[in-house]
Amino acid sequence: MVKMKTIMDLPTLSSGVRLLVLLCCTALMACGGGGSSKQAPVSSQSITLATSAASVSAAINSSSGSPNNSSVNSSVAELMSISGRVTYDFVPHNPNNYGLDYAATVAKAGRNLVVELIDNRNVVVATTNTDNFGSYSLGVESGRMVKVRVKAQSLRTQTPAWNFKVTDNTNANSLYVMDGNLIAASEATAVRNLHANSGWGGSGYTDPRVAGPFAILDSVLSGVDRIVAADSQVNFSPLELRWSVRNRTAEGDLTLGEIGTSFFSGTEIYILGSEDDDTDEYDQHVVLHEWGHYIERELSRSDSIGGDHMKGDKLDMRVAMSEGFANAFSAMIIDDPDYRDASGTLQGGGFSNDVSQTNNTVKGWYSEASVQSVLYNFYASGNGKTPGNFADIFKVMHSVGYLANEAMISIYVFAAELRNLLPMQAANFNSLLAEQDIELTNALGDGEVNGGGYTKSLPVYKQLVVDNSAVNVCSTNRFGSYNKLAVAQFLLLKVSSESKYQISATEVGINSGNSDPDLYLYRNGKLFEYSEDTQIDQEVFSLTLPAGTYVLEVVDDRVKYNDGLNQTEACFDVRMQRVN
Repeated sequence: MVKMKTIMDLPTLSSGVRLLVLLCCTALMACGGGGSSKQAPVSSQSITLATSAASVSAAINSSSGSPNNSSVNSSVAELMSISGRVTYDFVPHNPNNYGLDYAATVAKAGRNLVVELIDNRNVVVATTNTDNFGSYSLGVESGRMVKVRVKAQSLRTQTPAWNFKVTDNTNANSLYVMDGNLIAASEATAVRNLHANSGWGGSGYTDPRVAGPFAILDSVLSGVDRIVAADSQVNFSPLELRWSVRNRTAEGDLTLGEIGTSFFSGTEIYILGSEDDDTDEYDQHVVLHEWGHYIERELSRSDSIGGDHMKGDKLDMRVAMSEGFANAFSAMIIDDPDYRDASGTLQGGGFSNDVSQTNNTVKGWYSEASVQSVLYNFYASGNGKTPGNFADIFKVMHSVGYLANEAMISIYVFAAELRNLLPMQAANFNSLLAEQDIELTNALGDGEVNGGGYTKSLPVYKQLVVDNSAVNVCSTNRFGSYNKLAVAQFLLLKVSSESKYQISATEVGINSGNSDPDLYLYRNGKLFEYSEDTQIDQEVFSLTLPAGTYVLEVVDDRVKYNDGLNQTEACFDVRMQRVN
């Protein structure tokens, strides 16, 4: 009869052995029974920063004499538990500035992580997840040579389901792991605690930064907790968060760490990690901001075109909504409105952004500062609701009316859906909108009077009728190129019956030079068709359209892509007619 010993039956390792385990775990590499390796890392399938196969073999031989010596006849072997706790160093921000405060480093639980027992032949013999306290327990035959491996991965297969990994984009997107010592399973070695060190040596990083991947993953799990609390039936698509100590602010080859900034690519999140440049693994707001963009794609909707943005910019309304939401979202998840990003020498500099600020320099439907203020302050407010309840905001952004709205996603769409779904909170939300000079209107922003200092940016949507009559719109870079206010103009058009139609844009008025109008047609936020011919001063395309409502985006290609231009404005007459 095989007997399973419980965790409570097993003694804790002696202090000497426990220290050996912790020292071994100060690097994301495979360690032998006698200590940690310092050799250069190479990838090993999905495991990054693992030692070479030869080094693993040497470590095994030094611990057990021969790999075969650890084999156990399971029919007679006694089963026992290997258990312990996984923790990692978390470095908070200095309360007096933007930088990291290494002196205040604390150990946090490595929660909901994949843990494996690996034998001396590198075979996985058991697997589990840590709990919310970082604790784990795995069964194994007594006497078998095993080590504990903790993956920078959180995996759950039942609803709510997710699979989040932290990988190294500079090492073939290999998964980060933390390995313990290879030791025979016995009562003396039954408790194996693993701790991921920050690697900080007092005036720089002197040891491998093992804690980084686990800090990133824990921030994501904080977001998971809040969303699951709002809706326990959600499932998340798999996501990799790609971090490396080589990831720096230079732009170029992602596989070399030239990522420019932390960003969501639409499929993965890339995170900065270059010492004395910009490290984001402990910047919870930054990690959650990018994860917020993933949540928009995964569980909500974003029509953002991305691009550079700052708090004081006048932005395309789609970008203002997405960036404002992501800033507010990060603050909501950790209940801290002071958005911080550490960077510079010794990670002692950076910047701060109070997302709850109401007296913003730039206010309006085109301002990420206004959007984040409205959303965060609604979240934090009482006024008939529970302060700090994320469920209300998630209900709106996850609703059918939001996901399938005919308008492009903006603060107007969010406000309209909130009024529809949470009518008791309409007055509260409206007051926050008014505080940011945003009109209390419908999803299209009809009647908006705040044009951001450019009257031609209004109305937010021009009406295009299928009768070949002209609607004049102007594309300008007066606020910047690409994703700034008034680079793109939007027209709403309604098609009553399926037919073939022609849409055109022709420059009129003051000649701005060789303008190049481009046309993009959307239906419920999805690109339906586009025309980007290089013909000077006009664009024409014909297409068959089913009945429905569409949004036409008109831009001057010069304005959209060239920051080096002097201030440019090109105005176009846009027409639409049936052609059969």
